Amino acid sequence: MADKKNRILDTTAKKALAAAIATPAALFGAVTAVNHLAYRRSNIAAASEVYNRVTGNKKKMADAVEWDNLILDRSEANEQRQTLPTLLSFKVSVEDTDFDGMQTLVLNRRSINDRAVIYVHGRVLVDQPSIYQWKFLDTIARRTRAEVIAPIYPLAPVHGFREAYDKIEALYLETVKKYGAQNVTLMGDSAGAGIAAGLCQSFSPKGIEQPGHLILISPWVDLTLGNPDIAHYEAQDPMLSASGMRKVGKVWADGTDPRDPRLSPINGPVSDLRNVMVFTGTREILHPDAVLFHQRVSAYGNHSELFVGTGLHNNFPLYPIPEASGTINSIVTAITMD
Repeated sequence: MADKKNRILDTTAKKALAAAIATPAALFGAVTAVNHLAYRRSNIAAASEVYNRVTGNKKKMADAVEWDNLILDRSEANEQRQTLPTLLSFKVSVEDTDFDGMQTLVLNRRSINDRAVIYVHGRVLVDQPSIYQWKFLDTIARRTRAEVIAPIYPLAPVHGFREAYDKIEALYLETVKKYGAQNVTLMGDSAGAGIAAGLCQSFSPKGIEQPGHLILISPWVDLTLGNPDIAHYEAQDPMLSASGMRKVGKVWADGTDPRDPRLSPINGPVSDLRNVMVFTGTREILHPDAVLFHQRVSAYGNHSELFVGTGLHNNFPLYPIPEASGTINSIVTAITMD
């Protein structure tokens, strides 16, 4: 009798153990199915969204008081000389230099370089580059024959757009003198992509030659975020809040109408832009305007490529997710193209 009970208990235990093992496997399978079928993204990309939703500043951006306090905290730090993240190791050389009083990090400077990339970082105009941006630039520098230049440009709320634009434009002109405009790529992410686009639009009236490539990652091309479709995308975006962005944009504009093309290049001339690449995720607040900007450039018959990351968040090419691999390949190909 005891043996029979033991056999029953043993069978029950085995079934319970099998169920316990199967449950996480089934859950993982369900999550994978949802990510692939509903969002068409990898589990790692989904985890990246969760991470950014939990650790990001979207809630603070949406709270006027908390956002004001965060901006003020950042402003003090931004006036100090920036140091690279301690956990970051580069595979290329890094030089901490100055250009026209602006701290400028130069990656992969070598005598054999025959081209350059100027990278304008985003971070909502109030923060310095993150470890993800530095890792991305390290990869770009390592895989190209390019000198990669990252200006630590003046940020809000202490500085306005004019000061930053003047310094980045001067840096661009100096780089063009060395390499030629056709061998210079101007690239940026989010707010930095908006700056890059706005600068390029301002070049032709000044007689400044356009860069060989203009690469825009999740570009913020309308400072007002006036597109009615944005409300839908804001609900899905794990990182950004429209109200917080508009507040920073008004400070950055420094008395200028935020709709001014220098601040909102979606409203500016695009006929002279060349070799434009736009990367955008479908789960980011900037997606609808990024698509519109690409469409405007294409409508003029200029070369513009649009890369849409289905189910992906803001600046997805910068993150260690499988979907970033193909976009990085495309960027490397463009930069190294002769």
